[in-house]
Amino acid sequence: MRSTYKITIIIFLLLITSNLFSQSLKDSLNFSQTNYLSDIFRTSLDKRLNTYNLNSKLSYSLNSNNIFVGVDENYFSSLVSSSDKNIKDEQALSIIGEYNFLPYLQFGSLTQSNIYSNDRKIAINEASNIYTTVFAKITPIDQLRITPYTGYSINKQVNEDDRGAIYGGNINLDRYSFNEFQVSSKLKYQNEDISPRKNSQQLAALSVKNNLDLSLTNQISANYSNTRKDFYFETDSITSSIFDINKNIQSRTEKKYFVEERIYNSRFNSDLFFDLSGSVSLRDIDRETKYKNLANIGLSTFDTKIEEFKFDLSGTTEYRSEVFFGKLRIDYSEREEKHNVKNLNEANPILYEQRSEQERKKNNSSEYTTVSAIGNFFITQKDNISFSILQRKLVYNTPSEDNFDDRDELLSIFRLSYLRNFNHYFNFFVNLEGSYNHIVYIFAERSSNNNVRRILKLSSGGEFDGSKFYSRNTFEVSANYTTYDFEDINPNIRSFSFRQFSAKDSSSVNLIGRVNLDFIGYVKLSEQGDFDWKNFANNPDRFVAEYYLVPMLAVKKDNLRLGVGLRLFSLKTFGYNQNNFKFLTNEYTSIGPTSNFSIQLQNLSLYFYGWYEFIKTESNSLRELANLSLSVNWKL
Repeated sequence: MRSTYKITIIIFLLLITSNLFSQSLKDSLNFSQTNYLSDIFRTSLDKRLNTYNLNSKLSYSLNSNNIFVGVDENYFSSLVSSSDKNIKDEQALSIIGEYNFLPYLQFGSLTQSNIYSNDRKIAINEASNIYTTVFAKITPIDQLRITPYTGYSINKQVNEDDRGAIYGGNINLDRYSFNEFQVSSKLKYQNEDISPRKNSQQLAALSVKNNLDLSLTNQISANYSNTRKDFYFETDSITSSIFDINKNIQSRTEKKYFVEERIYNSRFNSDLFFDLSGSVSLRDIDRETKYKNLANIGLSTFDTKIEEFKFDLSGTTEYRSEVFFGKLRIDYSEREEKHNVKNLNEANPILYEQRSEQERKKNNSSEYTTVSAIGNFFITQKDNISFSILQRKLVYNTPSEDNFDDRDELLSIFRLSYLRNFNHYFNFFVNLEGSYNHIVYIFAERSSNNNVRRILKLSSGGEFDGSKFYSRNTFEVSANYTTYDFEDINPNIRSFSFRQFSAKDSSSVNLIGRVNLDFIGYVKLSEQGDFDWKNFANNPDRFVAEYYLVPMLAVKKDNLRLGVGLRLFSLKTFGYNQNNFKFLTNEYTSIGPTSNFSIQLQNLSLYFYGWYEFIKTESNSLRELANLSLSVNWKL
């Protein structure tokens, strides 16, 4: 009876959400049972200002008498209510059934549905993919699994409905030991023949691990993938009449080649750990239009291809002792990207050269060098000092004479923190961090964007946790100075400064019994203005004062919590006159009741938070707005 009751609930939940639920479109089939084992239903509704978001997930499975049944569903829907409403739905539903025929042989069926819908006028605002397959799982040995499958696919895109066969197979070898080597491999082939479109995927991956001794390991990995996706797009009337089509088709074929070698030692046999790796990857992206009007060839008629080469080196070392932990990492990367045009025999050579020049402007190469370090000093059992440093350099080049985006970039970031644990009631911290970012464009055409950004932050605070009183406070001052190298030449670019002070508080005091007075709030004071770095002089232009206060009476009993309070938010913007005196330019005030409720049962948890606000602006206009957030988690 209990299982029948649960199945009835699952079917009911599927029925009420089947027209709404969605998530990201999955690229391939997945026959693993692990996707269905969480046994949970979770949903949340959030409404802020004019935006509504609904997110749900359902996962449930039954496993008895050699039969496994699983359901997995993800759904996301958003509504933006403004002058033009926008509704977007995404859905992913998967239902699997499997029968254990023999210990090494299972048969099953898998159905997946992916739906995307967006009422905005974009290139692809509606798509769905529904397919049903039958499969077999063959396990000759524990580490090897072979999964052939076949089925039928219904693929819809921008009102074009295509149907056809889907078939393929997976071969997975997981950590198979062979002499001194441990081998893992994956092979995959899938073809979706939905004429006139065709989607396909091939994948081959191999990883070989060798323990050179008890503490040293060498691992070599390589993989190859070839993925083709066909997309519909709008076409002109002439091409449509010549080929008798409603929409044209573009094929995007992506090939990847990747090889990596890695050597590292065990973390358990030494205080010193290192990890070295190097990799090379190649990627080709081939775009091809199926129907071309060769009688009227234009620049957009030519197909293109992108070739990418990437080389990476990485080294990491760690040291750990009773009083210190440190980690140093160095990364170096080179990347080159080339854009090519496919020629047509019927095309005018001049047109081909013009389109080739357009694509050559996109060619680029880059070099990244990054050095980072972190460390912790355990001075005493109560005192801890930590630091982190990052240094990165980017060199970006474009070979085309008509592309002036060549630039060098230098980024430096540091952080230093001190933590003091006075006792089990009170902790105190001080944190200092800063960054330096310098961007230099090589050519004069863009050199007006050369700038230096300096940011410095100092924060401090503490946390007190007593039997009747809890409080956490943070105070921070920060400054951002952005200066341009050639602002004297270009009057449209001005160096500026942005300074801010903020104070945050979260406190709770027990009044009587299970009744607490909770308080959260913050204050932010910000100033922005023109800045002269040489004289370190600032001419303020804008000042913003932001206040947020929420006092609340809360009743807590076991797993139940109920709170009622008041929410106040105020935002004031000031300008400056010629004498640098502030005057109010904009004001926004929101005040109203707020409440929250949460309950945690054995298999069910519910949380609600909402507030109603009365909003007043500088024009003395009044309006009212309701906001809420509701979430339910049910462990089935």
